[in-house]
Amino acid sequence: MIKALVDTNVLLDYLAGREPFYASARKLMVFANMGDYELWMSSSQVADLFYLLSGGRRSKQMAVKKAIMELRDIVNVCSIGVEEVDRALESPWSDFEDALVHQVAMSFGARCIITRNQADFTMSAIPTFDCTEFFEWIEEKERIHFEEVVL
Repeated sequence: MIKALVDTNVLLDYLAGREPFYASARKLMVFANMGDYELWMSSSQVADLFYLLSGGRRSKQMAVKKAIMELRDIVNVCSIGVEEVDRALESPWSDFEDALVHQVAMSFGARCIITRNQADFTMSAIPTFDCTEFFEWIEEKERIHFEEVVL
């Protein structure tokens, strides 16, 4: 089973319905929910999502909690340990958050990172793809075609 770490920007696209990226993020979630591959995020990304989606407003917190709980039915969460933190701190990456995402992906054996900001991961030891490139890569690798049926 292919495991992929999903960067926070793609998760936000999906949860917030951000156009023009929502459709590709939704497709990613639909096929993950069907069990074609595993999507992962780190525990720190959950905190980031909560903060970014609620904007610190109490009035939005319940809806954001519900959305993240529903996301958890599709995306697995992995913990960040001292090893990942230390490796990210010791890395030459200029952005600590991206270094940490990369270290988490490496720690659980992700085959790739799915992001819209591939430039942030130029030092990655594993491939990075946007959603469209991910489907092209997995279709080639697994010889299956992903197409949504519109009802």
